[in-house]
Amino acid sequence: MRPDALAGTYRCSGCGLYRSAFPVAINQAQDDRLDEVRRERALKALRVANFERLLDGCAAHLAEGASLLDVGCAHGWFLEAAARRGYRPLGLEPDREVAARTKASGAPVIEGFFPDALPAGASYDAISFNDVFEHLPDAHAMAEAVRERLNPGGMLILNLPLAGGVIFQLARLAARLGIKGPLARMWQEGLPSPHLAYYTSAAVLRLFRAHGFEPLAHGRLPSMTAKGLWARIRYDRSVSPVKAVGLYVVAAALAVVSDVLPPDIGYFVLRKSASPA
Repeated sequence: MRPDALAGTYRCSGCGLYRSAFPVAINQAQDDRLDEVRRERALKALRVANFERLLDGCAAHLAEGASLLDVGCAHGWFLEAAARRGYRPLGLEPDREVAARTKASGAPVIEGFFPDALPAGASYDAISFNDVFEHLPDAHAMAEAVRERLNPGGMLILNLPLAGGVIFQLARLAARLGIKGPLARMWQEGLPSPHLAYYTSAAVLRLFRAHGFEPLAHGRLPSMTAKGLWARIRYDRSVSPVKAVGLYVVAAALAVVSDVLPPDIGYFVLRKSASPA
């Protein structure tokens, strides 16, 4: 892989996959850079709306009453949406403080990392990764672990940022012109759980086909809306007010035309086949 537009990031010229070498520091020293209350408020409207769209895309393939494990469940919004549709959701969250808050709200959550924190032999009808897979260091090992924990014919539900997205590519261009901030923000550089990869849609499908998954559905999800946008920019305390205004103006303009541009977030619904490819 060759160095890319931001120090510590790399690109495979053959497949278009992007990687980073940023350190992961989940459950280590408290990071005062993040305002978690503002972050939750900023993300909720968009995430909840996207979860409903994602579950719409799964409805034809997932029976009512199915068991569902949400890896990296964060605040439990996907668990709530899944429960409203008659599924039996369980969350798994590695950040101990976030896990504690979500459990305190009454959501069924296990604290720890996938798959090590799960009960021995536990398996599920569906496993979801919502804005999580891009944070994982070993995609092949994770795909195999998902396969092992799915029941026969079980489903993988995935949504993640895409390397072909217009915002990501504009941020790369800006970085090459010397404006590094937007791309660093997209990689979440310096945060406890930075992005470790950006995948193309083709790379996602190629990865999971190699581990015995059959694609059932895929599509796009909005990456931003005007509602909550200012709070989303400002939950990172390191962003100055002047820079935040500039980011807001650009992001708001992109949000208006995002439906006709290459998507920055994609979702995938895949079924575990009888045997790996």
